[in-house]
Amino acid sequence: MNRRKWRSLTLIMGLALVLASLFMACAKQSEQARLAPDFTLQDIDGESITLNDFRGKPIMLTFWAIQCPSCKVQAPYIQAFYDKWSSERVALLTINVGDSPAFVQDFVTQQGYTYPVLLDPQGRVAQTYGIPGVPVTFFIDVGGIVKLGWPGPFQSREEIESVLDALWPSLTTTTE
Repeated sequence: MNRRKWRSLTLIMGLALVLASLFMACAKQSEQARLAPDFTLQDIDGESITLNDFRGKPIMLTFWAIQCPSCKVQAPYIQAFYDKWSSERVALLTINVGDSPAFVQDFVTQQGYTYPVLLDPQGRVAQTYGIPGVPVTFFIDVGGIVKLGWPGPFQSREEIESVLDALWPSLTTTTE
């Protein structure tokens, strides 16, 4: 084989190795990017809650704020979902972003909401999740993988259930 062909073949093989390495790195990064970032936050009662404690069951994780009109629209639907669904089958966590703990406690009490509310007053967890605004809901599977991000408010409890049915049909067949 002449020198020119040898250089070309070496160059092609080198590029193929670089591309294969990049592909493998991207595939690994893609896997990691889908893993829900773990966090520990306090709830409105002062108890520390860690996301990874809920591994083994699907999680609905909703980010919201008091001054957000869309968040106020969807809050009763989240409460209706929470009232109907067993926390044994689906973990529901909501994260208030940016409001003071006392303000959140007063709001939740006045509205009569009983679903879990975690506090992210500086928005650090929201930033970790790349939240551009609220409301945003993430559906996380039993292994901690984000299956779906839902921007905007839900318009009914049934809409939440239809998303769950699309993601995990076996869950919704046992709720009635």
